[in-house]
Amino acid sequence: MSLDFSEEKRARVVGRLFLLFFLIILGRFFQIQVLSGSSYKVKSEKNRVRQIAVTASRGVIFDQKGRIIVENRPSYSLFIIPHEYQKDRLNAMVTASVIGMTQDDIEKKISDSGRGPFTPVRLKRDMDFQLLSAIEEDRFDLPGIYYQVEPVRTYPSAAHVSHTIGYLGEIDESDMVSMRAEGFIRGDIIGKSGIERRYDSILRGQRGYRYVEVDAKGREVGNFEGVRDVAPIPGKDLTLTLDLDLQQYIGNIWGEKRGAVVVLNPQNGEILATLSKPDFSLESFAKILSPESWEMLRDDPQKPLLDRTIQAQIPPGSTYKLVLTLAALSKGIVELSDTVTCNGYYKLGRRIFHCWKDSGHGKVDLLSALMGSCNVYYYQLGLEAGFDNWARFSKLLRFGEYTRIDLFGEARGLLPDREYMNQKYGKKGWGRGMIANMAVGQGDILVTPIQMVQMVSAIGMNGILYYPHVVHSVREPYSDNWIEKSLKFEVLEGISQEAFHWIQDGMSRVVNMEGGTGRGAWVPGMEVCGKTGTAQNPHGDDHAWFVGFAPRRNPQVAIVVFVENGGGGGVVAAPLAGRILKRYFNRNSIS
Repeated sequence: MSLDFSEEKRARVVGRLFLLFFLIILGRFFQIQVLSGSSYKVKSEKNRVRQIAVTASRGVIFDQKGRIIVENRPSYSLFIIPHEYQKDRLNAMVTASVIGMTQDDIEKKISDSGRGPFTPVRLKRDMDFQLLSAIEEDRFDLPGIYYQVEPVRTYPSAAHVSHTIGYLGEIDESDMVSMRAEGFIRGDIIGKSGIERRYDSILRGQRGYRYVEVDAKGREVGNFEGVRDVAPIPGKDLTLTLDLDLQQYIGNIWGEKRGAVVVLNPQNGEILATLSKPDFSLESFAKILSPESWEMLRDDPQKPLLDRTIQAQIPPGSTYKLVLTLAALSKGIVELSDTVTCNGYYKLGRRIFHCWKDSGHGKVDLLSALMGSCNVYYYQLGLEAGFDNWARFSKLLRFGEYTRIDLFGEARGLLPDREYMNQKYGKKGWGRGMIANMAVGQGDILVTPIQMVQMVSAIGMNGILYYPHVVHSVREPYSDNWIEKSLKFEVLEGISQEAFHWIQDGMSRVVNMEGGTGRGAWVPGMEVCGKTGTAQNPHGDDHAWFVGFAPRRNPQVAIVVFVENGGGGGVVAAPLAGRILKRYFNRNSIS
């Protein structure tokens, strides 16, 4: 039976359609296999191969004698691949149950990470053995879950170094803004304070990568025997200028007081010891710090996270009389023989300004006024020297500026000049009363302990100011060669050598003569030069200060002791300084 014309035509159309369909399929195969073959091969490899970032070990930190302050220990961290976890709700429930987290908590971790669905997200750090065993036992039922070894900081020394060393934490949004260009991603661990933050780029090294083979469910089924792996590069090691023995001794004698200590070598600016109290446990940050624990630390009214050595900004009290003394001597405003009679108070207009000694010091000249810290003498000297000279010499001694210490978060303090006072109080809103007050280290002037020890170090060195620093040298990975940091210093211009000589003489009397306010810092057989201070505090008890250096000629050590709400500098701060100096010189046999 033959087909009619219409049936034959339909058959041809259908055949042509089949041919066209076949040619389309063939063309598509050609595009996939030939034209786009390499692209799909890459995608296939990505589905088969998982790239896992390997954290580099941070550099080890040593003290000046090669003793370990900070090192690393291995720790297991738990990661999740969001895509593998989220595509199966039943497996997601099992996963959450095994690892001891709610599904909401896991989803929040994934969401907060801001990463893509195929990028690992860290769920937990420093897992215990029990959880590790549970994961290993059920690993084939936990899609997208894996663990790996990461280095965690450990602190073998008992010395109080938490503020100087600083702590680590996951990078946050504010850090990501400034550090994204450096290759950081969310979840990375970085230094948050102290040396760990200031030298983070040196300490952290470079991450590596390892590659594992996974099946369609995201489970590891093999590896490539290290053929593709990129080994991490460890961070560089640091040697600090700190002396752990001295550091620990200061911590032991400090007790429960709030405050700060800095011990510095004036010959090179090396920080030998630094203490800020209250402090915090570095080990608590090496482990998992809960949000509640962090909030308790952050909101603690004792401010344990505040590094008082570089961040506390307080009035210097009578220690600041050193600045006015240098200004008056250098400008020829005062002669050593000029005397003032102190009856315990000074009347300026209708106001009465009191001396700390109610009965008065009697007739005093410059050196005896410095030795006895006579306020009445310095009220009048400040008015005679003038506010502008006071401010200029304060700036010359680097107050109101950063000391450039190699720690993170240093404060500048506050140095009021004429422009500042006019802006704050108005041109007619301040006058001689405020000048008299600032002459004895009160009023608007604010300093940090590191600024004070820098000043007294420069006095001991006759105007040579070495920048304070904590890091001595750096070592490259896999090397025995330590590269020392270059010393930086400047010579203070505008202060006469004669002024340095006489102020050193006065500071020696403060400590070594009967009646000196710093007698508590006296060290047998050693000429210690110092100055005490008691800074009034409108919010509580007075603050106690002592600054000094020793010996007088060719000084080997400069020191500042600040006791928050401690009371009198001569009664509280000077004896602490004396104990520290005795310990230092007895151990180092310097005379």
